[in-house]
Amino acid sequence: MKRGERIRLIKESAESLNQRPWHEIQLVLRTYGLKTYELDDQWSHPSQLMYCDEQIEEAGDELLLDLHAYLLGEDAAPELPHEDRPWGDSPVAVFISHRHEDAAFVGMVRDLLRDRYGIDAFVAHNDISPSRKWRDTIRAALASCDFAVAVLHEKFHESQWCDQEVGWALGRGIPVMPVRRQVFQGERRDGFLEEHQDLVLGPAPQFGSGEWWLAEQIFERVLSEPKTRERGFKALAEAFVNSFSFDSTRKLWAKVAEVENWQPEQLRRLEYAVATNRQVYEANLDGQPIPDLVKALIERFEPPAPPAQPKQDPWEPPF
Repeated sequence: MKRGERIRLIKESAESLNQRPWHEIQLVLRTYGLKTYELDDQWSHPSQLMYCDEQIEEAGDELLLDLHAYLLGEDAAPELPHEDRPWGDSPVAVFISHRHEDAAFVGMVRDLLRDRYGIDAFVAHNDISPSRKWRDTIRAALASCDFAVAVLHEKFHESQWCDQEVGWALGRGIPVMPVRRQVFQGERRDGFLEEHQDLVLGPAPQFGSGEWWLAEQIFERVLSEPKTRERGFKALAEAFVNSFSFDSTRKLWAKVAEVENWQPEQLRRLEYAVATNRQVYEANLDGQPIPDLVKALIERFEPPAPPAQPKQDPWEPPF
């Protein structure tokens, strides 16, 4: 097995296993002959996802393939040529299910998520050319996305594809956000989606441009959902790098300052934002320059090393 393929299988298996209750995670690992630790022995694992990742990493190739097939299904994530893969390099993957009538609107939301918030969004009707094996691409996207959005057009449920896409996401247990572009007056007939509160864009002026508002709401949900929160922190760092205004920088900083577990990789991205983005390095919050706040935050997570003591000559008396 190629190393890149092994990495993909480990990541997808760990993410799928992480969605299960702790006792079931332990059961699956033990059943497949992998090491387990009790809850009070997890001091070295900052997160449950990291625990799953590290235990699955011990599996041999054949066992890994078997475990991946159990967790995600035999055909859950078919191998695709590199140019057909549904995701880029962003830390969060969002699948947006929609009717073709909403394709232009959803396409703009996708672009905003990518350019402003460090989130990859997959839009089936726009992202797949007719010459590609589009069913495999949709299946791969559904099997590997972190979050799903259903844009509920009045004819949404007339499309078997839309219903199946939402059903797949609900079956995987990932967060699903139903969105309506207009207030719905009739009785809801959305199946299991009825258990999820609709997000209604509506025509009110405070919403501004609908696609901008929806992109921001998706970003906010990714940060707040327990299952996507850690990946959301990575997207938050990218959003800070891409901040497009002083006001945006201040809003993003409020979220950055709340994170309790910044990793070194994301701290380097915050430093990069300060070094390269004028909307960051010239911004201030209540008179405090944002670069100074970023520096203080980094020192909180990475305290400067104490100055090295000069080595004493072994032949020189200590006094």
